[in-house]
Amino acid sequence: MNKTFDIHSSQGDLALNQGKYFEAVQEYLLASKDLKGLSPKEQAEFWRKFGNAYFSLEDWDNARICYENTLFLYHDAEGILSILGWLYYFYDADKSIAYYERSLAIKLDEGSFATEAISILKSGKYSQAQIKAMLEDKVELFRRKLLAEKPAFFHPKFDKEAGEKLSIAYISSDFKSHAMMQFVLPLLENHDQERFNIRLYSTTDEADKVTERIKATGLTFIDCQAMSNEELADKIFSDGIDILIDLGGYTHTRSFTMFYKPAPIQMQYLGFVNSLGIQEIDYIWADDFVLPENEADGYTEKPFYLPSGLHRFSFNEKEQVLPELGEAPVKANGYITFGSFNDLSKLSEQTLELWSRLLKAVPDSKLLIYRTNMFSHMKKEQIKQDFAGLGIPEDRLILRSDSLASHYQAYQLADIALDSLPFSGLTITIEQATMGIPTLTMPGSTMQSRGTASVNRVLGLDELIAKNEDDFIRKGCDLAFDLDRISELRAGLRSKLFASKLFQDEAGFARAVEAGFERVWKEWLSSY
Repeated sequence: MNKTFDIHSSQGDLALNQGKYFEAVQEYLLASKDLKGLSPKEQAEFWRKFGNAYFSLEDWDNARICYENTLFLYHDAEGILSILGWLYYFYDADKSIAYYERSLAIKLDEGSFATEAISILKSGKYSQAQIKAMLEDKVELFRRKLLAEKPAFFHPKFDKEAGEKLSIAYISSDFKSHAMMQFVLPLLENHDQERFNIRLYSTTDEADKVTERIKATGLTFIDCQAMSNEELADKIFSDGIDILIDLGGYTHTRSFTMFYKPAPIQMQYLGFVNSLGIQEIDYIWADDFVLPENEADGYTEKPFYLPSGLHRFSFNEKEQVLPELGEAPVKANGYITFGSFNDLSKLSEQTLELWSRLLKAVPDSKLLIYRTNMFSHMKKEQIKQDFAGLGIPEDRLILRSDSLASHYQAYQLADIALDSLPFSGLTITIEQATMGIPTLTMPGSTMQSRGTASVNRVLGLDELIAKNEDDFIRKGCDLAFDLDRISELRAGLRSKLFASKLFQDEAGFARAVEAGFERVWKEWLSSY
C-alpha cells in the first residue's frame, strides 16, 4: 500500500468529481511523485483521471502528456486514443490521423471519423486520389453498420403537379454567427420563395443575431438539434424534400443522415471543401476553377457547377464596421512583415518549409503568426524548433495570441499574408483583403487548396497565385521589394473587393443556384 499516493489520489478524485479541477490537479501532482507499488492498470487509471482534470481546465499540453502516459500503459484505450486524436487535431494533423486510425479500428465513431477526415485534408501527405479512397473505405464501414439498422428510403419518380414548388432543404449546425454563414446568407436572403419551398434544418441549440437574421427571411426554420440522425432523416423524408443540401460536411456528424437518402437528390456545399466519400450524396457544389471537369473523377460526388462562381459573401453583421486603413507596417518598421492568421493546424510541414525559403530570400523580413486562444507553450516551442531546423532563428518570428479590440486590427500588423497549404484560407483571405492585405498562395491539386487562389482570381491578382514553389518565392520577392505596390494594394484592395462579384449580385447568384436545382431535378426524373 502507498499511503502518500492513496491520500492525494483520493483527494484529487474528490475534487475532480466536485468540478474543482485546479484542486484536483494539485492533488494529482503530489500523488504522481510516488507511484511505486501500483500495477500498470492502476497507473493507467491514475493518468487518465489526471488528464481529465487538465482537460477540464483546457490545459491541452498537460492533458496530452497525461493521456499519452495512460496509453503507454494501456495501448488499446479507445476513448484515450480518440481524445488524443482531437487534441492533436489542433497541432499536428498527421499525429491526429494516427490516433484516430487506432481508435476507429477498435470502435466506429462518427465524431472521431469526422475530425480525422478534416485532419486528412490538412496533411500534406495525400493526393486527391488517396483522399477519396481513404474516405470511401471508411464510409463503407459506416454504411454497412447504419443501413443494417435502418434501410435507406426509396423515392418513386413523379414530376410536380402544375404550380407545385420544388422543396429544397439545407442542414446545418451553424445557423448562427459562424464564418461559413457569411457564404450562405447571400443565398438564404435571396431565394425565390414564390418558386421554391425552402426549409432549414438547424442542428444546433445555439442562437444569436445571425439566427434571427436567418429567421427573418421567412424561410421555414426547424429546430432539429435534439433529433438523432435517424430521426432527422425521418423528418426530412416526411416533409417531402426534393433536394437536400448538407452545409457542414465533416465539421459536424449530420452528414451521416445522408446515408438514409431522405431526399431523392442530395448535395453538399462548403463545409468540408472536398469529397465526403458518401455515394448517397449526388453532387458537390463547385466552379470550374476549384474543381475542373478533368479532375471530377477524383470526387465521389458529381460537380454541381455554378457559372456565376461558387461564392458570395455577406458579413454576419449587416452593418460591419471595419477599422480605418493604415499604412503598411514596413514604412515604420523598415522590414517586411509576412503574416499568417489561419488556424495553426493548417501549418503543415510543407507550409513551414516554403515560408522559410521566402524568409531567407527577403533579408531582415519577419513572420508574424497570429491566432487568439490557440497558442500553448508547447505549440510555441514546437513552431520555434521547426523553424530553427529550417534555418530561421527565433528573432525572425513574431508569435502572438493576444486579443485586440477587433481581429481585423491584427491583419494590419502584416504587409503581406502567406497562405497555408495544402489547406488554403478562404474567409480569412477575404477579411485580410478588407484591410488591404494581399495574400500570396500556391494552389495545389485539391479543392481545399484553392480557396485563396479563387479569391485572388476574382480580385484580378494573378500575380499572387504561384504555379510552384520557385514561383511562390519569386512572386513573394517581387511584391516584398515593391513598396509602392504594397502601398497601392493597402489603399485600394478593400474597395476592389467590395466592387467584386464576391460582394455583388447576390440575387443573380441565387438565381443561378435555383436554375441548377431545376436542371438536376429534370435530369433525375429522366434518369433510369
